[in-house]
Amino acid sequence: MDPNVILNRIMRLAKLDTTVFDEVRDDQRELVPALVIAAIAAFLGGLGTFMWWKVVPPGTLDSAFLNTFILGSIFLAVGYGIAVLVTYVVLAQMYKVQADLQAMLRTCGYAAVPLALILLMFIPVVFPVFAVVPFAMLFVMMIYAVQSATGAESNQVVMSCLIGFTVMIFVVGLVAGLTDALKAPMGVGAFGILFYPH
Repeated sequence: MDPNVILNRIMRLAKLDTTVFDEVRDDQRELVPALVIAAIAAFLGGLGTFMWWKVVPPGTLDSAFLNTFILGSIFLAVGYGIAVLVTYVVLAQMYKVQADLQAMLRTCGYAAVPLALILLMFIPVVFPVFAVVPFAMLFVMMIYAVQSATGAESNQVVMSCLIGFTVMIFVVGLVAGLTDALKAPMGVGAFGILFYPH
């Protein structure tokens, strides 16, 4: 796959051009790039959270790199993967929608692009925006991605994405909640901040 085409699609998504989902939905060559994009977005989110711990709060944390950048990014990527799978299962089992899982993985991989905005969380004063808003944008993009991949009715797509997204928030929040036992920040964005025992 041409890297320039992929970058062009990412830039178009940054401008909220959701026709990108229609382009990647049926292109089987887009599965690996879509998964790589989702992973990179999650790790950029982890990097932003790590930089937040280095810039915004007073003091330093020895385990911030491992827990926010490495583990937090991995758990975020896995959580998002679970969200997509749950969304697929809800559509297929509850609504009896004929959905192609690979098409959903392709479109939802590109839908993960907003997570990269967490990278800007290190900016003092406005950091809450970049800790929370990317997740809201992810949810909206996920709706467009699933709609494109399945052609299901809007209410079915929204409800399925809401259930999948809720499971992701629960899983990532649960992992972040282990912070109390580990005495270390865990998670990406808001999950690394909210659950850290101050």
